[in-house]
Amino acid sequence: MLRQSYESEKLLELFEQRNTILSVIGEASSNYQAESTKDEILEQCCKILVENNDFCLVWAGKRELADKDITPIAAVNSVKLADRDCMKLIEQVVLEMHASNPAAQALRTGHPVIIQDVFEENTHAALQQIATQTGFRSCSSWPLRYKEHEYGVLSIHSMDKGCFDEVEVDFLSHIITDISLALYSLETTLRLQVERDFNREIVDTVQALMVSIAPCGQILTLNAEAQRVTGYTQEQVKGRYWVDILLSPHHRKEQQQQMSKALKGEGRGVSFQASLLTKEGKEHIIDWHSSIRSEVIGQVGLVLFGLDITEQLQAGHARDRALDQFRNIFSVIQDPALIVSRDNTILDANLATFTAARRTRDEVIGHKVCEILHGGRRDKAVCPLETLVSIGKSRIMETELRGLNGRYMLTISPLSAGDEEAALLVARDLTEEELLQAEAMRAAQLASIGELAAGVAHEINNPINGIINYAQLLLDDLEDDRGGADLLGRIIKEGKRVSGIAHKLLDFARQGEEEVESVHFATIVDDCISLVGHQLKHDGILLNNTLDDDLPKVLCNSQQIQQVLLNIFSNARYALNKKFSHPDPDKKIILSACTLTRGTRNYVAIEIEDHGTGIEHDIMDRLSDPFFSTKPKGEGTGLGLSISHGLVQENHGYLQIRSELGRSTTLTVALPAA
Repeated sequence: MLRQSYESEKLLELFEQRNTILSVIGEASSNYQAESTKDEILEQCCKILVENNDFCLVWAGKRELADKDITPIAAVNSVKLADRDCMKLIEQVVLEMHASNPAAQALRTGHPVIIQDVFEENTHAALQQIATQTGFRSCSSWPLRYKEHEYGVLSIHSMDKGCFDEVEVDFLSHIITDISLALYSLETTLRLQVERDFNREIVDTVQALMVSIAPCGQILTLNAEAQRVTGYTQEQVKGRYWVDILLSPHHRKEQQQQMSKALKGEGRGVSFQASLLTKEGKEHIIDWHSSIRSEVIGQVGLVLFGLDITEQLQAGHARDRALDQFRNIFSVIQDPALIVSRDNTILDANLATFTAARRTRDEVIGHKVCEILHGGRRDKAVCPLETLVSIGKSRIMETELRGLNGRYMLTISPLSAGDEEAALLVARDLTEEELLQAEAMRAAQLASIGELAAGVAHEINNPINGIINYAQLLLDDLEDDRGGADLLGRIIKEGKRVSGIAHKLLDFARQGEEEVESVHFATIVDDCISLVGHQLKHDGILLNNTLDDDLPKVLCNSQQIQQVLLNIFSNARYALNKKFSHPDPDKKIILSACTLTRGTRNYVAIEIEDHGTGIEHDIMDRLSDPFFSTKPKGEGTGLGLSISHGLVQENHGYLQIRSELGRSTTLTVALPAA
């Protein structure tokens, strides 16, 4: 009898606690404030549960994502532990136990986790530490879930060992269900309220025509936008037949048939475009969408939503006309033209591009601009063209485009269409006259650099000769100081190196003081071969000389041109040795010649082709710059091609370079025919 009486009292006490919790939930729900109210409900539930003499600590937590740690949001205890200290202990347990703490396990499995004795069961040290400080022996963690929605976890601790018996677990199961349902209801109410507020805002601010029509076809209401567009007030059209107001006489029959079907319930809605004649007689194009609604049983009403697309259609027609004109212009441009996105992808190209690139449309569109215009690049190299396109820079430059098989005047023009940005590239094939102009510009640049180089060389040459002479005098006076002699020897060596560079600068700045004579180009080439032939043979480089002795003579200073050719042979030898470490059939230099005409002048041109490493397209325009070199430090001064270019210009000729990375390089030296 006593046990039954105890159980009855226990059940009554639990029932009262449940009613109290439900009252708190109901009161909080009536004044909901989104997330803050949810946290308040959980805190109030913790306080009520702690009032149960069996529970000494109750805390609630939640996690933002399924794979994130739990964040404690409320904690209540009956052992007079400060709330701040209690929260720190809970945070310590969550942090140290991570996924193994009971609360995390409950959320992960979706089922309550119950520990009847923290000290006898194999539990984590952090859990035992908080048990020691708060005095609990048993604990349970309950996931707060409803219809796949997770709202957090509730952890309940008791001082009694084995507190969570069948009666207690049954009571807590109902409590947890009540709390989860309340949180779900609160969330649903909030969501519905947000939707209602949103819909009300739409109705208040909508910029579309809204017209409600009775089942008999009479207009009931017009919103402000509909009144503005039609020119009628709501009082002027109320009760009038919708067709007379909303449809132009030219389209009434067709559109009336569609709307009649909708009003008869044959469809859930109708969408159509129709012209509307305003009160002032102006015609507007309206994009209508209907929504059928049941107002009275057996009767159907209609709401029309309309967008005035008159200006949009006019702008669309104007845009289409402009695009057609652009496409016509784009397609008839005789020079290669491409539209390239900011990520350097080719979006469109004209027929001239496909012809110059010798590729089909599918082989060009969608590919990177560097791949098509330059034929690709080496790994990790930066393409100057792609850089200009990506940053939206406009530029006009004369450059060689290997992918289009020639030298072009390339114009880059940024384009902008709303949020989309691109660039228009037009590559105009340089004429003979323009090539001569480009060469003249280069000659002027080299001349100005030459003046600067001469001044620098003279300023350097005198003091460096003094340094070399003084170092030599000191070296001559030394007898047994090997260390000092070594240092002085290095000073003399490096001084001579600087002096050599200064002499090359003077050569670069020389303005053609030597005399010009009429000579055979083949003779100059033979003299060069006699000087470098043994080096080529030693390196296993084959020489294929196809020069014809019947070539016309050229007007030049033979010593200067010999210097140019020797520099070209040296660069070709370096490229071949870098590519082929052993003898190879492709390790060769090919010499050929031809006559040509540029402008009104005849030229004899020598082509020196090697099958070496080739030159990256991104440095082609810098090859004639003084001190620019692709060779390792100490192996080149960067003056060879600069001097060669200047010497050929002095002899009224021109020097051109063509190269394909990894395959070959061809240098053309053209001199005036005698």
